[in-house]
Amino acid sequence: MKKIFVVLAVGMLTGCASWQDTSSQTQQTEEENISYFVVDDPYELQDYYVESSIPQLYSIIASRATNKMLDQTADVYEKPISPKLYVMQVKKTGIDHVPDGFFYSRQVTKEIIDGSKTFTLVNNRDEADYLLEVVVNHLSVQDIPGNALQYKMILYDKNNNEVGSWTESIRQVQNDDRSWW
Repeated sequence: MKKIFVVLAVGMLTGCASWQDTSSQTQQTEEENISYFVVDDPYELQDYYVESSIPQLYSIIASRATNKMLDQTADVYEKPISPKLYVMQVKKTGIDHVPDGFFYSRQVTKEIIDGSKTFTLVNNRDEADYLLEVVVNHLSVQDIPGNALQYKMILYDKNNNEVGSWTESIRQVQNDDRSWW
């Protein structure tokens, strides 16, 4: 019985303390009502927030380029038997550091191609009718601040003749959180 009384008394006191009469308080100016948040990267992790969304970034540009490739190569794969395709390992090029997570772009590309049922994916390069080369590039455009990533896909036939190439790029948004979208 005493426990219930104590719980009820505490609940009533918290309710009384949270209700306040604002008419007795002085009016504050707009400048005093503005909240300021100081955001510092804890423990010297300046690049943590920049690179935390990179796998999603790669999936966006990989899906864009892959869908372009599938749209423009209908004459290659619209045959009674689907041609065999080998997706090469991703190559990194560019002037600076390419953020980690680029391996995820190959997986996204393979999943889209496999789901489209246009090509038959193979794990052996020698069995393939076509080779798909993927290149990830870190770009720096003169007089434009921020980072840009380029995702390029090049389709080759058995004889290493280029069938086509598709390029997608995405640029880092210039805001406080340094996001890419």
